[in-house]
Amino acid sequence: MICIRCQHDSKYPERKATGTCEKCGGKFAFEPREGARFSDQAFKKAIDNVSSQGKVKFGVEHLYYELCRRVRPSNLALGCMTFFIPMLPIIVLTLVSAIPGEVMVVAAVVAGVVAYRVYLPGEKVALHRSDFEKMWDRWGQIHGKVPSAIQRKPQEEPSRAARPVEPDLEDYSFDRAVICDRARTADLLLANNFHFENNCAILSFDGYPKQAFESVRRMLKRNPRLEVYALHDATPVGCRLAHRLATDPEWFKGQGRVIDVGLRPVHAGPFKGLLLPGDSGVIRAGNGISTQEARWLSEHRLELAAIRPEQVLKRLFRAISKQPSFPAAPEPAPRSLPSSSRPDPSLTAAGAIAVAGAAAAAAAAPLPPGAKQAQKPKDTGASSSSGGGGDAGGGESSWSVDVDSFSSDADSSDGGADSFG
Repeated sequence: MICIRCQHDSKYPERKATGTCEKCGGKFAFEPREGARFSDQAFKKAIDNVSSQGKVKFGVEHLYYELCRRVRPSNLALGCMTFFIPMLPIIVLTLVSAIPGEVMVVAAVVAGVVAYRVYLPGEKVALHRSDFEKMWDRWGQIHGKVPSAIQRKPQEEPSRAARPVEPDLEDYSFDRAVICDRARTADLLLANNFHFENNCAILSFDGYPKQAFESVRRMLKRNPRLEVYALHDATPVGCRLAHRLATDPEWFKGQGRVIDVGLRPVHAGPFKGLLLPGDSGVIRAGNGISTQEARWLSEHRLELAAIRPEQVLKRLFRAISKQPSFPAAPEPAPRSLPSSSRPDPSLTAAGAIAVAGAAAAAAAAPLPPGAKQAQKPKDTGASSSSGGGGDAGGGESSWSVDVDSFSSDADSSDGGADSFG
């Protein structure tokens, strides 16, 4: 087994007693000869893959799915196959003289099906989450913290919670916002500065980041030309997110447009072995979910974390970039942003969203009060076949479903760099 510290190939008899590399003395976190499902080198390679060699921040859930991609069949399954395959000719020769040929054919088919199902991975995850958590903890004990792993900061910090918010900030708004179905997805975007690089607000539907949530949502609701991108898992709640955002008065009913860019059942094809069982019972169609999707969601779930972080960032950027802009609006008299509202590195990520967004909005000359909402644009580059999108009617926002940005063949021109892994 290769030592990840010194690259020495350590033989099992040499490391068995101490669990250390005899060359550098470093301790191994895992021992495959004693039941570990991964070696230290395999675990490190998985970390390198999800972090793009340390250049991208990732959540532990991304590493979990990366390991699920390469998890081996259980020892029991391997043991059964090791015994069954060599013994099969002997069993056949023993029974063939005493059992009619038709019965033998049926028995052989049944045995083949059983062996196939035991040996090959199913469509759902084969690595239990609790087993992964033990491995992650063990890795931290032996090798220390992983710098590129996202560490969420406390949501309530008394020293900063008391800092006053500039009252003029809510006079500004954003042109774009990404609304996630859960906080961990928002964490991924914030940790990789997606909000700064794309001048957009990032919130999760359940109220995260806590310090900035209500202020930023009020700012968003001031812009009638707002573009909202719903990023979510393939779950009942996730697949209904865009519809909810476009029809709920607390969000963006009658305002701008909403584009669903998240995962839906149609995207499940490349994720064999990474699906989770459904946990919401029988799902009924409606409110953004088609009949076919409802059947799939009744039995399965697919988390966005099954996609490597770099791909999530890349595909979300593509989804935002390809949308046609609203027609230009008349520019009001320019307003200067107070100097105290400039981005401050000492702020938490949550507070920085509001400050950076206000600065961006000021530069973009926001709509004056009373400006009419722009005409709803045609749905270019998006598909409503998965979720029944399109114009909602009745004073609701325009919403549509973009199934292309997260499809497995989104761009085949780069030699497979868009692969989900």
